[in-house]
Amino acid sequence: MIEMPPPPEPPKLEPEKIRALISYADDMAAYMQSEIELAYEFGKSTPENDLTELVEGWKFTAQGLRDSYDGQY
Repeated sequence: MIEMPPPPEPPKLEPEKIRALISYADDMAAYMQSEIELAYEFGKSTPENDLTELVEGWKFTAQGLRDSYDGQY
């Protein structure tokens, strides 16, 4: 049977830094979502400037940080 190594631990960071990183990821998702809506409003929405996957990536990053730090922040 394959032996699994122990899961990695997130780096030890000050709580303020963790909250700031999570906030930054949340803010980037919101900002990019606004860009999508603005492009749509101006009729400039095209597949080339669709940022939906990036928005989802930022949301995933924020959630991953929350999960990595046991949802404390």
